[in-house]
Formats: sequence, C-alpha cells, structure tokens
Amino acid sequence: MNIRKMIGSNIRDCRTFRGYSQRRLSELSSLNSVYISSVERGERNITVENLAVIAKALRVPVHLLLVEDAFLSK
Repeated sequence: MNIRKMIGSNIRDCRTFRGYSQRRLSELSSLNSVYISSVERGERNITVENLAVIAKALRVPVHLLLVEDAFLSK
C-alpha cells in the first residue's frame, strides 16, 4: 500500500471513529479542510509537523497514524 494512502486512511478512520467531520478536524488542527481532504485521499505528502498536529487533534499518538490498518473501522 502507498504510504500516503495508508496515513490518509488512518487519519480518516480515526476522524470518523471520533465522530469528527473534516471541517471539525480542520478547526481542531487549524489546518485547511481542503488540505485535510487531500491528505486523507493520499494526494499530499504530509509533513511531520502537520502529522503531529492532526494526531493531537485526534487525541492519538503519532505512531498510530503510521501503522497499516491501525484503525480497523471497516
């Protein structure tokens, strides 16, 4: 699996588990919702800094966003 898609999928799965919309995650992380959407689709290379910001907003350790299928919400 493509690493960008894996991270994006983990972010999306964790976000939906928390019941957050992309807009809510955007508010919590102070990142643009268009940026978050493109990260979730695996279209962007996310920086370590933004990964940490998103992890904090989602209340999970950063390393969980880097593990394949960490949030099996399927």
